[in-house]
Amino acid sequence: MQPSSSGATTSPRMAVVVVCVALFTDMLVYGILIPVLPLLPAVTAAGPSATGLLFAAYAAALVIVTPAAGRVVDRRGPRGPLLGALVGLACACLLFTVGGPYWLLLTARALQGAAAGLSWVAGLSLIAATVPLQRRGAYLGLAMSMVSVGVLAGPPLAGWLARLGGHSAPFLFAATLLMIDGALRLAFVRPTPPPDDDPATAMDVLWTPGCWPVVALIITGAAVTSCIEPILPIQLARAFGVGSTGIGLLFALLTLVGACLNPLVGACLPCVSPRALALLGAVAAATGLLLVGTGPSLPVITAGLVCLGAAIALLVAPASALIGVQGALATPPAIGGAYSLYNLAYAGGLIAGPSLSGILTEWLGFTPACLAMVSLLALSTAIFTRLPRKLAAMPG
Repeated sequence: MQPSSSGATTSPRMAVVVVCVALFTDMLVYGILIPVLPLLPAVTAAGPSATGLLFAAYAAALVIVTPAAGRVVDRRGPRGPLLGALVGLACACLLFTVGGPYWLLLTARALQGAAAGLSWVAGLSLIAATVPLQRRGAYLGLAMSMVSVGVLAGPPLAGWLARLGGHSAPFLFAATLLMIDGALRLAFVRPTPPPDDDPATAMDVLWTPGCWPVVALIITGAAVTSCIEPILPIQLARAFGVGSTGIGLLFALLTLVGACLNPLVGACLPCVSPRALALLGAVAAATGLLLVGTGPSLPVITAGLVCLGAAIALLVAPASALIGVQGALATPPAIGGAYSLYNLAYAGGLIAGPSLSGILTEWLGFTPACLAMVSLLALSTAIFTRLPRKLAAMPG
């Protein structure tokens, strides 16, 4: 890595600001797509399976790109991948404004996921490279919190903009926001060598004792949230006449409940069993899917979304804490590696949830698909019994 000609380096404070804005922008675009994408004529004509594939393509591209992004960051630092991610996401937004055909939307969705893979790896690595190790965990947590903020803001904003200016308006707004994001990346991110005090990788963390149940918990939490994204907007529009604004507000409610409960669940972790919280989250997720799948009215479906929002907190908060413990168990300890593994596992859930729900809906219909997912959830949560009873019960 060659230093910049001016000898300037990225300040830790600006690194955190840039990464927070980058993750917020990425997830805002992700959230914008939830109420808009399933209702596009090209998508509805393709059917539920194709809709599920469209949503899963984001995570699939993220998983494919993440390892390559890690190698590029290790060799050249985070600045180039951050700028490349910006270009990729801007191109995806412009393709989404076209509205079809389906293959073009699929290309845009994969491009969006690839940009996210570059942005997440490079962004977290930038924090790791500029922030001292003793403060790194707190700033990584702050950056990750912007994910929830972006997802929360995206659906209602998309619904409002789509009502005012058509389906392309939300993506044009996102492209404008990307200009601000790009200005920050260009102005404040300098050529930065990768960190040399946190060299362990996600695979090193994966093979630490007790990690597989934690990974399963992360995957389940992501799948539970994402499985309704490609199928519920269509059901709300067809069965209840809900428009994009209403769909956006309902999904925002789900995210808001999860965001509000997440710190409360996290505060309970020192004195409440992570295993018990995870199992309670599975019950909340099953209840939410039952209400959403069988609800005869909007109030019942809204109650189901509240249950799913609670499930997000009950599943994700313990997983976030436990994966940090697994990072401490790695040799050498690896906060960055733990967060990389978290991102990969979460992306795996984002692939599994929409793909499965789309296929089941096309084969069985909306309600039977939701019931089938409840059955699969009950089977998958058996591995949660291998989670620790106490946070301190983890080795080390």
